[in-house]
Amino acid sequence: MVGISHGTLEKYTLQGDGQWNEDALIVNEAADIYGVVDGATSLSSYRNKEGMTGGYLAAQLAAAFIGEADGQALEKIAVQANARLREVMEAEGVNVLDASALWSAAYVIVKVNPYSIDYIQSGDCMLLCKYRDGAVRLLTHTQVAHVDRLTLNRMEELRASGVEDPAELRRLLLPLLQDNRRKANTLEGYGVMNGSPEFPLFLEKGTFNRANVESLYLITDGLYSGTESWVSLLDSMDAKGLKGYTDELYAREQEDAMLLAVPRLKGSDDKTGLVLRFG
Repeated sequence: MVGISHGTLEKYTLQGDGQWNEDALIVNEAADIYGVVDGATSLSSYRNKEGMTGGYLAAQLAAAFIGEADGQALEKIAVQANARLREVMEAEGVNVLDASALWSAAYVIVKVNPYSIDYIQSGDCMLLCKYRDGAVRLLTHTQVAHVDRLTLNRMEELRASGVEDPAELRRLLLPLLQDNRRKANTLEGYGVMNGSPEFPLFLEKGTFNRANVESLYLITDGLYSGTESWVSLLDSMDAKGLKGYTDELYAREQEDAMLLAVPRLKGSDDKTGLVLRFG
């Protein structure tokens, strides 16, 4: 049961093709704080002594900091988490002046109040709301969509020139990926928690009222491909259940190992979702 909202909670996370699941869930029923986090590994070769990637560590730090917040505004605790991430990276010898070396995390987090819902968001994690009349409301947008499109367009050009192997494609795309990382927390780019002092300027946040809200959907980017509408995606999640939808998507991606059916940068990304259904 969800604390103050008197509803039900459905959550699920599935590791993709990476060594670590760089996604994380936030469930703090006492404070009615819920969220999903998507860590992004730096483009350097950093691993800690346990072999953990920067993306995994950033996601876990964000989930711990924000998930344990009680009585503090989400924005305030997010800023504190970002500052702490910078301290951890510096302690690990990461060059925090090199944007491509930074560990980072996208997320969407909500705090359910008696009459309203607060949220914060960074990167391309998404928050959607379904009302009792069936209307779907998109509260966030995919902040990295424009830089992802540049990468996918370049991938199409490389395929047209005869490059097919996914590993070789990624190698050739690395300079563009590095350039995209340098756009983090700039007006040409997107907001993401990466320890940058500019991050608070790009943190998205808001409040909306709970009147007639039936369900909230919090998802990492591994759960959507951009090939279907948001309404269709939510309908599929409702019909199949979050786990059923996620497992089916993963199976389709595994059958598309050459990344042809749905253009993307990796076979299967980590996938994490959380659905709150109000009574």
